[in-house]
This record gives sequence, structure tokens and C-alpha cells, in this order.
Amino acid sequence: MREKGYYRFASVHGQLIIFTCEDDLWTVSAGGGLARRLTTGKGEFLLPKISPSGAMVAFTGQEEGHQEIYSMPIDGGSPQRLTYTAGTQSFTCGWKKDSSAVLFTTEAKSPFLRHTEGFSVPAEGGDLETLNLGHALTLSQHQDGRFLIGRNSSDPARWKRYKGGTAGDIWVEEKNGGTFKRLISLDGNIVWPMWIGERVYFLSDHQGVGNIYSTDSDGEDLKRHTNHIDYFVRFPSTDGEKISYTAGGEIYLLDIKTNVSKKIDVRVPAATGQISRRFVEAKGNIEHVSAHPDNHSVAMIVRGQAVTMPFWEDAPIQHGVGSSVRYRRCEWLNDGKRFVVITDADGRERLEIHWSDNLKETEILSGLDLGRSLELSVHPTEDVVAIANHRQELLLVDLKSKKVKVLDRSPAERLSGLAWSADGRWLAYAWSPSNGISLIRLCDVKNGKLRDITSPIKTDFAPCFDPDGKYLYFLSNRDFLPIYDDMQFALGFIKSIRPFAIALKKSTPSPLFAKPKAVSQASSSAVSDDVDKESKKSVDIDFDGIQGRVIGLPVDEGQYRQIIAGKNRLLFTEFPVKGIRPDFNWMSDEDDNGLLIAYDFQEGRKAVIAKEVGVISHRPFSSVVIYNSNKKLRVIDINATLPEHGQEPKVMAGECRKSGWIDTKRVKLLIEPIKEWRQMYEECWRLQKDHFWDAEMSSIDWQHVHDKYVGLLEHLRSRAELSDVIWEMQGELGTSHAYEMGGDHRRPNMYTIGCLGADLEWEPKLCGYQISRILRGDSWQPGFDSALSEPGLEIEEGDLIYAVSGVPVSEHLSVQELLLNQAEKRVALTVGRGKGIHRIIYVTTLGSERMLRYREWVEANRKRIHAASGGDLGYVHIPDMGPWGFAEFHRSYLSEINRKGLIIDARYNRGGHVSPLLLERLRRKRVGYDISRWGVPQSYPPESVVGPIVCITNQFAGSDGDIFSHCFKLYGLGPLVGKRTWGGVIGIWPRHKLVDGTVTTQPEFSFWFKDVGWSVENYGTDPDYDVDIAPHHYRDNIDPQMDKAIDLGLNALKNTPAELPDFGARPSLPLPQVLYELN
Repeated sequence: MREKGYYRFASVHGQLIIFTCEDDLWTVSAGGGLARRLTTGKGEFLLPKISPSGAMVAFTGQEEGHQEIYSMPIDGGSPQRLTYTAGTQSFTCGWKKDSSAVLFTTEAKSPFLRHTEGFSVPAEGGDLETLNLGHALTLSQHQDGRFLIGRNSSDPARWKRYKGGTAGDIWVEEKNGGTFKRLISLDGNIVWPMWIGERVYFLSDHQGVGNIYSTDSDGEDLKRHTNHIDYFVRFPSTDGEKISYTAGGEIYLLDIKTNVSKKIDVRVPAATGQISRRFVEAKGNIEHVSAHPDNHSVAMIVRGQAVTMPFWEDAPIQHGVGSSVRYRRCEWLNDGKRFVVITDADGRERLEIHWSDNLKETEILSGLDLGRSLELSVHPTEDVVAIANHRQELLLVDLKSKKVKVLDRSPAERLSGLAWSADGRWLAYAWSPSNGISLIRLCDVKNGKLRDITSPIKTDFAPCFDPDGKYLYFLSNRDFLPIYDDMQFALGFIKSIRPFAIALKKSTPSPLFAKPKAVSQASSSAVSDDVDKESKKSVDIDFDGIQGRVIGLPVDEGQYRQIIAGKNRLLFTEFPVKGIRPDFNWMSDEDDNGLLIAYDFQEGRKAVIAKEVGVISHRPFSSVVIYNSNKKLRVIDINATLPEHGQEPKVMAGECRKSGWIDTKRVKLLIEPIKEWRQMYEECWRLQKDHFWDAEMSSIDWQHVHDKYVGLLEHLRSRAELSDVIWEMQGELGTSHAYEMGGDHRRPNMYTIGCLGADLEWEPKLCGYQISRILRGDSWQPGFDSALSEPGLEIEEGDLIYAVSGVPVSEHLSVQELLLNQAEKRVALTVGRGKGIHRIIYVTTLGSERMLRYREWVEANRKRIHAASGGDLGYVHIPDMGPWGFAEFHRSYLSEINRKGLIIDARYNRGGHVSPLLLERLRRKRVGYDISRWGVPQSYPPESVVGPIVCITNQFAGSDGDIFSHCFKLYGLGPLVGKRTWGGVIGIWPRHKLVDGTVTTQPEFSFWFKDVGWSVENYGTDPDYDVDIAPHHYRDNIDPQMDKAIDLGLNALKNTPAELPDFGARPSLPLPQVLYELN
């Protein structure tokens, strides 16, 4: 039995330790022994902190969706939820010295996820007290009431040896009261400051490994107290005499008096819980599908396992050895009796051949260097497969001889779209000669000769041969047909992709010239037979002049993704072009909003044959296609009669042959979590090994890292603990962007709080919650303005809320609590003004207040700058370098550009990829004017900068925010003010999911700059003017960074005024005076 667990978040008080294991809280004697469970939650309980009285424990929990603060008696009982912040993260930091309130931090009242602030909540729950300390992630309070503030970071183990701008920063309140000073500056990540007497203890990795250190309250007399060399110290906590912490999943106690640290032998009773085997359905877990050669069955990868089953009859068959191995990209072989699949059973990828009836032994192809396979395509007549791998190679694997041959390699970007000709001689694919360019290349697999059959104009992709071998079809954005931008003077190629055909022989006419046909020609609506399998004629190609035989099909430009060739018919998917909202999920790859369109060459028209289409799967030269739609699968005949003009495709409900929907509920897969977690760990480690940007892994012994953490897996009891180990393991890379997100964790109920878009305070005299502030956003955007600002409500700041849905509020029953599970719903509020008459109003609540708080913050900054500069300086904030940041930049830039100077604010920029577009804008300098008779002078170039630019940045500007800040300096656009940036410029391409849906990222693209080389990574960009915002600045509503930027902008305007030039006299062009001489 497994009595040893994986322990996190240990908190000590006297002879008692409370810690997290299996996502629940446990208690054990400080001397060790058998632990006792305190909670049996639905979510994850974190960061327990025992009250100074020893009677209560506060902790962070997610029992109802939001991460909030809870408490319970030290001996156990039902957890009581204390806060209803509706935030994303809450950090339990400790207690007030008299145990009357819990100290915590959250970003719930902030415009930015990374800007957490300090609060306290009464031990029995109630109205929050804002501590007015500005940004704080952790807090510790001295006996005399002074605060220690830990900023920026809390867990150095997740990015080991980090030295960038968000490295932990400790601020200590001075005895004179009110002002703060930085405790100490170390070349490392210093976090979790704790008062013990008059010394400050903290966790730091400035000597390479996270250990406990201390200084006096002036930051002097630095001492080291622990000596861990393998695993980082994590999440220390103190009762004033001892410090508890974890390292490598073990609990340790540091005795302050003796300065001795010892490991505590903790045993947790064996439990089944999250490690018990269970069953999952296919829906939501389907990774890949392949249609049988005879169109009656499907092979699927479901949560990493291989399954075959008929479309509509009989039962599924599971293949392989279960959860300990991952299976990927199964494809039927031509005999229809076997399929080939990629597995990682050897600790590296290999091919296996399985019999569909499972009655014969699996054939294993070991020892082949395949890399990580990204695409696999089966030869149409032989036991041969083509593979495109992560090394941008094209491989040919002979399944009989078990030999592999490298056919090609793409120098710039990965190969894609492997497509065989019907005779198996030619293999077509997209090949990239340079960044952003791809063409269609053919490989003659008989002799390995390579031919480029399209020219490198822009991007050609998704090739496919037609069944008769006359044409090769592909998608391309080679039509440069710009569309004017509605917002600014710009053009873009918004819809640029079209399907194209290549006539493979000179004598072959365009497929658009239909052949004559009889008056009546039957067509079947049932699933039809394939193109005659016995008539796979030799595919001959005339390469002379082939690049000039590209034929554009009569289809409008659009966003097309996949293409399929049938007999006299072409199918392709098209997706809508629409604006990207601020809540766009960058990590999601699910898009079922597509249309499946068929173009019939005989009829000379196209028609939509399916809607709500995602990815389509098609066996080359087969007559059926499988598509996914909202996590369901449907089979359709590609030769079925097209809907008439103007008609919608008819889709029957129900899972049956007639409707085409496949009943995937028949699949019930056995999952063994412990085995699955080991496989996931191994794959994470291997993905880093295969994709990390430096082949030498930055001189890190990656095998040693694997071996160091793999031993911890046997102690895991929850999916969250696996995430913790993976984060630590990947943290050994010492670089940015090594993430692990999502996955099949224990899920609580999601009761989202309905937000009103207002700040509320309890008013005891009037027994209601007073509206102290109504947040204003964009009233024209649903969900982007306060619910209390709806026309006709007549709500003002100072009004009170007395009841929600008829339930009276009280000091310990807040409006937020009564709005639990009421997000984006209509609710009734009982409101009043002073002691006036109460009335009932009806409002639609919000799901979040983040955008409102952001809009208020931006507009307050703009108002401040306009006032301080007399309107001469404009203000532009950029929240990220994605679609939202691009939109926010232009929203402000286009309205502020006609001012004499600009302040660009890149603080809290979360990164992305649009920095070059924004820098290009700011580099556009004004060189002239367009003068008209009636209007004001217009600048040339349009929307160009006339005067000085100042940029503000801070430690939370990261990734592409780092790059923007650095290049702002590099281009000499103006001074940079604020704090050193995050220091994370090794980019990622999130595309590798683990079997349970977890997204992992590998640092693949490292940035180098001509001035500092590689040095922005793990350091950041230094501002020209280093300006802190101390805790007392926040309390006094002072922004020294903004003030400095304003001063610099105004001084620049004094030195170089940005006034309209003296245009001088307008040209005089009088008619000439003609003199006539009389002879």
C-alpha cells in the first residue's frame, strides 16, 4: 500500500503541521507519523496558514469554481468560504496577529492578472479590508503591525535560476510608519518573506538552489539556514519558532534556535481516490480518425489509445497495452485487416502494426530514428508509409523491410500535407524554402528525385491528387487582392486563399471544362463504393512548364484549410473571417464553425454540404469523409447529390447510417491514472528534448533531470501533483515559456459569481451595501459596462443595495455571495438612496469585471496625462501583443496621434507577436503635410508621429512585451521609463497536447538582438530611467513612473517644439501677361 504521498504547502504551528496531499488538507504531528485527513474536497486546497491562536486554519480553495479564501477549525470540520472576490487567484498569506482576520492577496480588483494586491477578511467572513499596499503577492505582519511585502514571484522552482524583472522583491515597512524600503538586492529570486523576531527570513535561489536565508530588518547580516542541493525549498511558513517547507515532495522543519533542518517522516493512509481506475467516453477525447478502405469502419485514437469499430454496427475493439503507452496517428493499411500506429512504448517513437481483430500478434518496428511524427500517410498499394517529423524531414518507411529513408528536408518550416498519387509513385507535400514561403514539391519515391511544381509566390499547402491522376489540387494564398482597412489608412490581405489545380500533363485540359453527359444521370445518396481500386493507372507527369499550368478554380477568396479530391468533385473547408474579441483563447485549437463545400466540375457549381465543421478526415481516393462537429463524428458520401441552389444541407438527428452520425458512446476506455501519469511525464520530458531550441539543452544534463524527478512519480496521488512535478522538471531548463496547462484534474462545481461592475462597502447604519464606485466601460459592448449603468435604472454612486433576488443582505451575507452562480443572468436588486424608499431593479450581471477595471485604469491615466500636459501629450496603453493589444493600441493611437507627443505604456504587457507591427507604426515619422482649402493640415505619412515619444514599461512586460520594450530603445524612439522587464524571449508554438488534453510548451525560438545578443532572456530590458512604485506610492495614489514619463515628454517638447511649421506663402501662379508689338 502507498502510505507515502507527495506533500505540498506545509504550515507549522507548535507541534502541528498542516499540509496538502491528494489536493486535500492533512494534519500530522511535528514529529512525524501517520497523518489525518482534514478535508474531502471537490477542488484543490492550497496554502494552509494556521492562526496565531492555533484554533483555526485558513487556506485557498476552489470548491465552487473561483479560487477563494476558506477557513476551518484546526481539528477539522466543514470549510467555511470567507471571500467572494470572483478573482482568478487568491493567495492565503497568514493572519493578523490577534487572529481576527486572514491576510491574503488577489487580483480580483485589478485590471491585470499579475497585479495582485493585499486584503484582509474577518475570521468569520464579511466585508474585505483593502490594505492599500499596492502590488503584493505575499504578506507577513510584524507584532507591531509593520508589513513585509513579497512582490512578483512565489515559487522559484518553476523557473530555476531566474534573474529577470519579476524576480522576487521584498519591501519592508519602516518603523517611522507609512514608508517602505527594499530589503535587499540579490542576484536571484527572493520570495516568501517572514518576520521572526526582528529578522526577516525568506527563500532565495541566488546561490543556485532555493534555500532559506535571513537578514536583519535593514537587509544586513545575510545568513543561510538550509543547505539543499537537489530540490528547491518551496512555500515556507512559520509560527515564529520554526519554518516548515517542502522540497522534493517531502516536509521539512527548520528550528530557528538551533538552525537545524530535518525531514519529517510523514505517512498518509493509502487511498484510492484519484488514482483509482476509471472509464472515459470517446466524446471530447478523440485525437485522430481514419476511415477503413472499404468505408464501413473507423480506426481512432481516443485519449492516447487505439480503437477500431464499425461506423454503426457491433462493438469497438481496443488495441495495445493500455494507459502506460500512448498511441498516435493510426492509419489503415490497404488490406483493411491491419493498421499502422505510432507509439512511445520504447521511450521513443516507433511504429506498430496491429490486426483489427486483435487475433494476431502485433508487429513492432523498433530502432528506427523517426523523430516525433507530425503526419503519417500510407502508400496506396504497398506496406510503406511516409512520415513528416519535427526535424522537418520527410521519411519513407518500408514496413516489410523495416528500413527508413530520408527523402527530403525543409530548410525553413516543417513539411506538411503528405499526399500520394493513386499509383504510389509520387508523393506531394508543402515544402518551405524560406520563412513564410511554401511551395508544392513532388518526390518520385522510386528514385528519390525532387521536383517543385509550383513557384514560391507565398504559401501553397494541402496538396491532393485526383483519383484519375490527371490533376493535383492545392490551396494557396497567391492572389494578392487587398482590402482597405475601415479604421486606418492601411490595406490587408484578409481573404487570400483559394483552391487551385495543376494539369499534370500538357495535353490535359482544365478540369473546369465539363464533359458532355446524358440528360439523366443517376447519383446515389448512399455511401458509394470507392473509385475502382483495380484501375489505378500509372500517373505520368510532364514537368516541362508545369508551374505555368496552375489553374485557379472559380471560388471566392476565403479562409480555406483542407481540401479533398473526388471523382469530378472537390471538397474543401471554409471558415468565417471575424474580429477577435479580447477574451480570445490563444491555446484553443477547437473551431467547429466551418463549412464543408463541394465544387462539382460536371455541374460547374459549388454547394455547402455540411455546416459546423471542424477537422475533416479522408482516406485518399475514398468516397467518404469523416468530419468532427462539436465533439461528434459524422460520415458523409462525397459523391452525394448536391443541395439545390439556395438550399441548406439536410442533416438528420440521431446516430445511424441514414444520418451519418457515429455513435462514439460505444467506446468506454479504461484509464489507469498512475500508468497514464508516468507516460505523460515521459512525453513531457521527451518533447523538451526534441524541441528545445538548443540541441545541447543549454549544457544541461537532461537525462539527469529526468532521473531526478521520475522517482517522485511513485508518490503521486492526484493529477495536480503530476503538474507540480512537471513544472519543477521543466523549470530545470532555466528558461522562459516552459509551461504545462490544463488537463484532467479534479473538477469542482463552477458557480461563477455575477458581477455588477461596482465597488461595494457595508454600511452598518443603513444595513446595506453602499455603491462606492460604478465602473464605466464601453456601453455599446454587451458585458463591457457596469450592470448598474443600464439605461433607465437611475443608479448613482452612494445608493445602497438591500437585497438580492429578495434575500436581504447583512454584514456576513454579502451581495457577492448572493450573486453566486448568477453570472450573465437577470437578477432583482432591492436598492435605495439614503433613507429613501426602496425599489426593485432588474439587471443583467457580468461574468467578470476585468475589462471594466482595465478601461477605467486606461482612461484615468489618459485624463491625468492630458491634464498635466495641457493636452499636448497623448496616451496609449498596450495590454498584450496579441489581437487585444493590437486593438487597444490602435483605439488609443488613432485618437491621440494628432497631439504633440505620445506616452506609450507597455506595463503589464503579457506578450504575443504583434510588436513589429506596432513598432513600425511608431517609427513612422512625419515629413510633410497635405494642405486643403477648408480642412486642417493632414500629416504625411498619414497617422504619423510628430513629436517625442516616451515609453513606460515594468517587470510584468514580458515575452513580446520584452521585445517591444527592448526594440523601442534599439530603434531610438525615445526614453524608456520604469522597471526592468520580465526577461522571457524564447518563443513557443503550443501544439502538443498530452493524452488528457494538457497543453505543454517547449521553448523553441530564442531571440537574439544586435546590441545584447541572447541577453534579454532571463534578464529583461533595462529602462533608461529606473523608477520604483513603492507601496506607500500606491497608498497615496502616486505613479512615479507616469510622472517621470510626463516630465520627459514635456521637456522634450520644450527642446524641440512640435508645432505646425510655417508653410509660407502659398504658390502664386498668375496668368502670364502677353505683350503685343504693333509693327
